[in-house]
Amino acid sequence: MTLALRRAGLAVTDGARPTGRWLDGAGAALAAAQLGLAAVLVPRGDTVTWPDGAPLGGACVSQALLHVDCPLCGMTRSFVALAHGDLRAAVEFHPAGPLWFVAMLGFVAAVVTTWIREAPPLLARRSVLATLEIVALIGVAIGVIQMGRS
Repeated sequence: MTLALRRAGLAVTDGARPTGRWLDGAGAALAAAQLGLAAVLVPRGDTVTWPDGAPLGGACVSQALLHVDCPLCGMTRSFVALAHGDLRAAVEFHPAGPLWFVAMLGFVAAVVTTWIREAPPLLARRSVLATLEIVALIGVAIGVIQMGRS
C-alpha cells in the first residue's frame, strides 16, 4: 500500500521529507483558504469585518509591538477588496496585493491541474519555486518601499 501511495505521489513522507504532492496540496489548501476567507470578509472603508459586522480585530505583530507598518501591512485589506471586485482599493491598500492574489489563484488551479493530469508535483519543479520566490520578493520589496513612504 505504501509503495502504491508513493508511486501516485500521495505518501505523506518519503523518508523524513514530505513529498512534493503533499506539499502542493498543503500549499494549495492554505492559498484556497486565504482566498476563500477574503471572499467571506467584508470591506468597510479602511477596515475589514466579519459578515455580521464584527471587526476582524488585532493588528499585525509589527504594528502592535513596534507601532510601525510591516512590508505586508494592508495585504489582508487588499485581498478582501480584490475578492469583492474593488481593484482600485486593493492597489491602494497594498500594491502587491493583486499580484499575490492572482499568483495564489494560479497556484491553486495549477495544483488541481497537475493532480488531474497526474503530472509531477509543482513544488518539485525549480521553475515553479523560482517564480514563487520572485513573486514573494516583489511583494516584500513593494512593501518595504511603501514603508519608506509612510
